[in-house]
Amino acid sequence: MDLSRFKSDREAEDDGVWVALDGSENASVKLARIGNRRYRDAMQRRMKPFRRALRAGTLEEATAERITAEVLAETVLLDWRDLTLDGRALTYSPERALSLLLDPALRDFRDLIVEMASDIELYRQQDQEAAEKNLPPSSAGTSPGAKNRIS
Repeated sequence: MDLSRFKSDREAEDDGVWVALDGSENASVKLARIGNRRYRDAMQRRMKPFRRALRAGTLEEATAERITAEVLAETVLLDWRDLTLDGRALTYSPERALSLLLDPALRDFRDLIVEMASDIELYRQQDQEAAEKNLPPSSAGTSPGAKNRIS
């Protein structure tokens, strides 16, 4: 078995990849991989005050969900395009991402973000290289989004 199929693109894991949402032509999210270095550091930092409760199994579910949403908004859900809520366009900000991830009515959205950010295939080195080959040629100039990857 060739182990190169397990190689992941660490840059893609940390900086994120663009992923289309559920058959939408335009709506997409930029996701870093769950468990990336920033995610691990942020989770460890935020959970530190609750270690004793976590070990004892007494950490309240609401607290764990809030901390997880904060870490996801900070380190995983990095941007989006063409998202709306109740017909109104949503401009990305980490604060807006957190409010969506904490909203009980949008639990399925949060679960989708976690599921997609856990999909190791999105961050495979060979898949990233293939995606880059399929991108249209760039313009002569560079833009802030020039390093963004599309999957």
